[in-house]
Amino acid sequence: MKPAHHQEHEYRLISQAEFAREMDVSRAAVSQWKSNDILRDDAFTKPGKKGKLKFEIAVDQVRRNRDLGQSLGNGIGTRTTVDQPAQPTPPQPAALAPEPAPPAADQPDLLSAPQPQTVAPEPQPAPAESQISKPNTVEDQLKRARLEAQLRTNRISAAEEAERQGLLMGSEDAREQMMRIAGMMMQIFEGALTDFATVVASEFGVPKRDVLHLLKAEFRNVRETAMRKERARQKEVERNAVASVDMEA
Repeated sequence: MKPAHHQEHEYRLISQAEFAREMDVSRAAVSQWKSNDILRDDAFTKPGKKGKLKFEIAVDQVRRNRDLGQSLGNGIGTRTTVDQPAQPTPPQPAALAPEPAPPAADQPDLLSAPQPQTVAPEPQPAPAESQISKPNTVEDQLKRARLEAQLRTNRISAAEEAERQGLLMGSEDAREQMMRIAGMMMQIFEGALTDFATVVASEFGVPKRDVLHLLKAEFRNVRETAMRKERARQKEVERNAVASVDMEA
């Protein structure tokens, strides 16, 4: 006898865009599944998560590796099951007509008359799961709207609680506080120049007025240099600022 050859399971191969439509999510969600290792290498036809997707493996990986929070973020109606072909209903045997009773002596023989035949209805195949429309009633839409409103309310409440506890403050308030602190430090240091001049003058036997004049001139130079560097740094930060918006939420 010849050895039986191993037959590899034939999977349904689809593109990533088709997979996104099958799962009722956006194309970006499929890219995030790849980045987060929800979809793994063995679900693709090429190494490095490239090529087409093996539909059955990909659906199983999404079902096993994706958590509930991301499921809600990507859509309540996201599919995590594979459509199975409907199995045809086996034909039912035709209904058997009851045997006629023997005719009575005073009744005519009904067996000689033609009898109507009972015909069983032809069995209809069960509708495939893919043909069953997914629920998208007004009630479903209201449930999704209530869920989104509740999540938004939770986020606002968390931000307000953090602000009350001093864990959160506006960027303008933070900038104003930092500028106030920096100004106070500059005033303190500049006011101390007189004391520095007194100590230096007594130590080296030079006029206090000359020492104070020199210290103030050098202090102004240091302050102007620091201000120029800070302005240049702020312009560089504003030019390289990048805004990130999550379109899947």
